[in-house]
Amino acid sequence: MQTNKTLILPDRLRDSFFFENVISQYNRYSQKIEGLDFSKIQFIDPYSMVFLLLIGRKYLRDNGKQLFIVNLPLDIRQYLVRMDFFKFNLFKDDVKLDNKYLLKRSSLSNRLLEITEIPGRERESIKVISNVILRFRKKGTYILKQWIDDSIVDYFVTMISELCQNIFEHSLDSGFIAIQTYSLLKKNIVCLVISDSGIGIRKSFENKSEISFEKLSDLIEMNLYTPISSKREFGYGLCQVYNIVKKLKGNMMIRSDNSSVSSIYSKNSDKISVFKRDDLDFFNGTQITITLTDR
Repeated sequence: MQTNKTLILPDRLRDSFFFENVISQYNRYSQKIEGLDFSKIQFIDPYSMVFLLLIGRKYLRDNGKQLFIVNLPLDIRQYLVRMDFFKFNLFKDDVKLDNKYLLKRSSLSNRLLEITEIPGRERESIKVISNVILRFRKKGTYILKQWIDDSIVDYFVTMISELCQNIFEHSLDSGFIAIQTYSLLKKNIVCLVISDSGIGIRKSFENKSEISFEKLSDLIEMNLYTPISSKREFGYGLCQVYNIVKKLKGNMMIRSDNSSVSSIYSKNSDKISVFKRDDLDFFNGTQITITLTDR
């Protein structure tokens, strides 16, 4: 819904599938709005939070000004401030939290990794990725408390390294990473999000004539099963990440342009189902989310 140049966000910020509704609303009204109204929002997950940053960045690039934020509930504001959402200056927000309302950066909040921008330049990016991995190793046993074993922290380090590296190698833009463990509907969930608004998977492969596909979702899926690369003869990054996700019995979604591939693990059947879509609202870049649930 849009009113007085403000888009009232629907309460659809709970996971990546729900968030498609927000993308559709934004695309529909982006030429008419100047702000986002959060009054209906009751919960926001890491994927939605990072994607909102991409929307804010796109709006700033397209219009030369920031989207303003209104009616942001206190608990949502506290969470966004704690996750460093506002430090990137992509939104205009005139409300400042008093120190007494700030969530403390202590051992009690060690189950998250704040949003970090991954630069689009290799040398800068490598330094940032190394720092992210160092911070994650310090917090890994807290973030992965419900799933911890001898290898899971190393698995996550591999996924972080491979997916963040793709940003400067393939997207031609900067991106964001965030990690958090949270509870929703009596489930403990750990979520890793790595997203950019760069050229997207299709365009990154446009010079690889030997790779044929009908739909973009086919190309995305091919990256999960086949060691292909847009930059070199072989590329094991996404294959390796996908194999880790399967081993951990997790879920993974890759979204690029107007297509997505989702790999969903069912605890009831102990099987993985893959769903492909090519009818999504267009949005630049590649957005990846990986989740594990404890039940």
